[in-house]
Amino acid sequence: MQTLLIFLLTITTSFSITAQQDEKAKSILDKVSVKTKAYKTLKAEFQFSISNKASGVNESQIGTIQIKGDKYFLSIKGQDVISDGKSIYTILKDASEIQINNIPAKTEEEYISPNKIFTLYEDGFKYKYVKEEEGFHVINLYPKNAENKAYHTITLYVNSSKNEITKVKVNGKDGSITTYSVKSFTPDVAIPDTQFTFDKSKYPKFEIIDLRE
Repeated sequence: MQTLLIFLLTITTSFSITAQQDEKAKSILDKVSVKTKAYKTLKAEFQFSISNKASGVNESQIGTIQIKGDKYFLSIKGQDVISDGKSIYTILKDASEIQINNIPAKTEEEYISPNKIFTLYEDGFKYKYVKEEEGFHVINLYPKNAENKAYHTITLYVNSSKNEITKVKVNGKDGSITTYSVKSFTPDVAIPDTQFTFDKSKYPKFEIIDLRE
């Protein structure tokens, strides 16, 4: 009986702590959401890294992203990715190739869309507050449709004084860890709409592969 009582107390305590952590996580993420959605545009420089001990992968690159509503322009070594909100144009500079794809539906989306990186927690995730360390709130996200995802957990690092996400760590089911670390963050910067428009004339020698259905 005493053993059973201890077990029940443990379960109850664990549930209580989890509930409190989830509420704390929600409160923090709500503040981040309100602040981020108030911006008309965003421009950020970030470090993108991916590691996988099993396959010996350990790579890191610096990139930039500009966001305006559903549109974005992502630039990283060797490639640019442009989205006008309807299609995605991936410009592979070394291969002199351009791939055009439809924007995946939410139910099909395996990757994390670049323009959703600062608000990805809003849809399709459960979240849990983990801890606070060195001025950052650490929050774990767990996809609700985990069987359809290539990752099992996403960890957010939120600046506790600025209410801004400064790092996103994606933990893959294959043992890979993909990290986006924000180096600079500039909101409401003037960005012309032409930045998010694909201009075929700029790439006269590139092969264009249209994969849209």
